[in-house]
Amino acid sequence: MKKNNIAIIASMVLASITLTSCPSSIALTKVDDSREIKLPFSEKEYKTNAEFLRARANGESRDLQGGEMIARHNAEAVLANTIGTAIKGVTEQYFQNTSDNNSNDFSKKFESTTRSITNEAISNIKIVDTKTLKKANGVYDTWMVIEVSKKSILAGTLKAMSNQKAFKLESDQAKFREIFEQEMSKLDN
Repeated sequence: MKKNNIAIIASMVLASITLTSCPSSIALTKVDDSREIKLPFSEKEYKTNAEFLRARANGESRDLQGGEMIARHNAEAVLANTIGTAIKGVTEQYFQNTSDNNSNDFSKKFESTTRSITNEAISNIKIVDTKTLKKANGVYDTWMVIEVSKKSILAGTLKAMSNQKAFKLESDQAKFREIFEQEMSKLDN
């Protein structure tokens, strides 16, 4: 009997603490005071499409050139991440579709090759456009869009893979190209 009374009292105390600690209504900020912000280069022509992978980033600095360098570095990092992720997805899908005993070993070797493909692709980037804004505090805010051709990424990937023994057949390259194009189309905005 005492255990039941203790349990009931404990439950009542816990319930009262829970009810008093949680407010019944949450104050919301006024939506009327909100407004949409349009970032530079958010238009369709600056997004990834069937032909190019694109990245947009900004960089801030009190020095004009410093802002440009930071923006370029940030855009390259975004693009490198996109390329690396895409190539990894393509190779994983390719190796799932090829049930070769050597494919697991080839996949492991290809991971390091992905970095060199990404680095080569980044060396082939083109700056599409830049905008520099000067803030009231004197800081330059530079926005940049860069791009790299999907064809050049595929060519670099096929070149790197052709150096691998397990990837000599034309049928392998054709299958890889098909998977590559499917994965790249997923990136189109």
